[in-house]
Amino acid sequence: MDRERFLRQILLPEIGEDGQRAIGSATAPVLGPTLAHEVARLYAERAGFAELALGPAALDAGAPAAWIETEAAREVLAGARAALRAIVAALPARPGGA
Repeated sequence: MDRERFLRQILLPEIGEDGQRAIGSATAPVLGPTLAHEVARLYAERAGFAELALGPAALDAGAPAAWIETEAAREVLAGARAALRAIVAALPARPGGA
């Protein structure tokens, strides 16, 4: 693990060294044809995932369309949320569910 590269994530109590190692051995399901997939891919690569795989055909932005004016902004939000979901899924279970 490249501690210097991932120091910001390692310093987060929610991730730490064990979490970064888990991310580094996990696969993120983020690949696809849309701008959202491209954003998710970039986030996942930078998070340090071992592999990237095909993700769902559509990535959910998680916010009502009325809250976000442009389709491009919705796609960026959807991609960022997809990468975050992959990170959370890769993390080891924490005692007490936290």
